[in-house]
Amino acid sequence: GGEGGGGGLVSPTGIFVRGSAAARRALRDAGLRRFPLDGFALDSGAVLPPGATLAYKVHGPPVGSSPGGIILHPTSFDAVHDELEYHIGPGKTLDTNRYTVIVPNLLGNGVSASPSTLAAQAESGTPRHAAAWAPDGHPPPPRFSVSDNVRAQRSLLQSLGIIEASPDNAPHAPGGGTNSRGPAPLALVYGYSMGALQAFEWAVAHPHEVARVAAVCGASRCGELNSVFLRSLEATLKADAAWNPHTSRFSHRPARALEAFGAIYAGWGVGAGWYLNRGYASAGFGSADEFVTQSYLGAFAECDADDLLSQIHTWRTADVSRLAGGNLALALGRVQAKVLLMPCDTDRYFTLTEAQREAELLGSRARLAPLRSDAGHRAGDPHRPELSAEAGFLRSKVHELLESE
Repeated sequence: GGEGGGGGLVSPTGIFVRGSAAARRALRDAGLRRFPLDGFALDSGAVLPPGATLAYKVHGPPVGSSPGGIILHPTSFDAVHDELEYHIGPGKTLDTNRYTVIVPNLLGNGVSASPSTLAAQAESGTPRHAAAWAPDGHPPPPRFSVSDNVRAQRSLLQSLGIIEASPDNAPHAPGGGTNSRGPAPLALVYGYSMGALQAFEWAVAHPHEVARVAAVCGASRCGELNSVFLRSLEATLKADAAWNPHTSRFSHRPARALEAFGAIYAGWGVGAGWYLNRGYASAGFGSADEFVTQSYLGAFAECDADDLLSQIHTWRTADVSRLAGGNLALALGRVQAKVLLMPCDTDRYFTLTEAQREAELLGSRARLAPLRSDAGHRAGDPHRPELSAEAGFLRSKVHELLESE
């Protein structure tokens, strides 16, 4: 996912400050919009309370006025909307000269409805909120799914007039993402990492609404290797004394667990060659230890642990095959969109092997264009100067996809 933002702090006054620093910054964005999710039923059976929202930002021409249509760009693990703006704009990967780009924040990331935001609202005494979500002062953490995210996003797009407010039961049509209703309303769903999990959910659950998918360092489901990685992160957080299994929340910031979390992530977030070939030197670090300390420990040290656990659950339970009785081939057979698969050849948890298998199942609808980089998973989020070659390759392939009919 996003490799950490920061937050979950204890302020100088001793008050437990909820949400990451990145989320708190993003919440101050004057361009941020909110779609109400009051009463929204989650797959878990819980119902979101008053004050819950899907937070999003719109880039480029107003909805309905762009020549190319709509690009949907969901955020990834612990990333927030403003961290994606490096590749959104005139002439960029997601070109606002031609497209309106909508960026919804992941449920659980601290900007949209999340453990941190719901707890903060409960503690502030939001009317009708505390009684429903804070029994005995302990608001239960929500358990979001990828399906919850896509259903919320679809409701948002219906409210904006982009998608018809009717059941998604139109007949399937051969390739190109169109059917008897006309062109697909979404020109592209672009997703990196957990964003790709959402993009595949869109393409399988609502096939006639998506013309193209770009899945960058992501997949259609969380595979077993990926799940083992996430299990280690979850176990690390819950090993801290701050974790209360009775309330399923942290009583205070789990500083030692967050440091361990970052140390573990550093072994997975980049490829082996990043260390073996001293790739970190291209990023200005003098040693592997310096890179790990400043890039990973620093990023995760102040994250909101409740929000991290929420997002790990969303990630770990992702699997589009559930829409076809557990049959991945059958699920991907529903896809009408053209699919660009861009794994990194050294990604340690969204692997090239899994992308190759998905390409085989998608057949002529897929194009496989691997990123060749020692940066591993972070190659798909190339906002750093040392990843300019990866950024250029990714931009060219996405533009080719968008130009295809």
